[in-house]
Amino acid sequence: MRYATISPDLPPMSAISLGSWNTFSRCTPGELQALLERAFDRGVNLLDIGYYWDKPDTEEAVAAALGALGVPRDRYLVAQKLWLWDYPQESFRDQLARSLVKLSHDHVDLVMVSRPAAGIELEAMCGEVVALVQAGMARAWGVTNFSPEQALAAIALCEAKGWPRPAMLQMQYNVMRRGVVESEDYAELFASGAIGLCAAHTMEGGILAGHLDRDRVDPPAFAEGTRPIERNIARDSGGIREEIRARQPRLAALAATLDATPAQLALAFVL
Repeated sequence: MRYATISPDLPPMSAISLGSWNTFSRCTPGELQALLERAFDRGVNLLDIGYYWDKPDTEEAVAAALGALGVPRDRYLVAQKLWLWDYPQESFRDQLARSLVKLSHDHVDLVMVSRPAAGIELEAMCGEVVALVQAGMARAWGVTNFSPEQALAAIALCEAKGWPRPAMLQMQYNVMRRGVVESEDYAELFASGAIGLCAAHTMEGGILAGHLDRDRVDPPAFAEGTRPIERNIARDSGGIREEIRARQPRLAALAATLDATPAQLALAFVL
């Protein structure tokens, strides 16, 4: 396993993390314990955990599995999401405090906040996240789906204020979803070393592995009773998912020439 240091406040983290949305929540307790144990044995030390609108019990399930395994807290890192669904009515501090109770932890290692929505001031939002780090509730922080301009503005703000700067930018990125991350502005941002890239949805919700029928069910449809096939997956940013489905057999054929599965080849690409 390869490891990288993304922040002076964190130990090296594994190049592969184990994510949680519709992963941990689809396991039985025994399956989840086996999954975590295998990941740790293979050198994975980063768990991406969060509260999800369609899977609200994920954190408790992970906490129970970790407790059953007796894994020392210093053996793994926890990345936790902060959401803007009810923000600022529900503060980031309240969100994280609730999640820490569910996780039976006193801190997370990395807390990540979504791109600011219209009407949310970047400085105020960043300041609230930084306050979580300063309070010891998180050791470092990162962002998700920030534009290059937003990421650079957040970094400049933190440097001017003497705040810890964001250490990671999480984006949808995989072998068939490359256009945004590999665009000129993002490529320059990541090449500069100003912030690290965390590739999310590396298998397009399982489509790249061959689960071609999977698709997105948005919250309104979910509330009305619509359920996804097998599992829910991320929004189709850019409207390219049908093209990805059509190309998946080619990925599988290429993987076969390497005596690999399409999932293995997709994961190898982002490494």
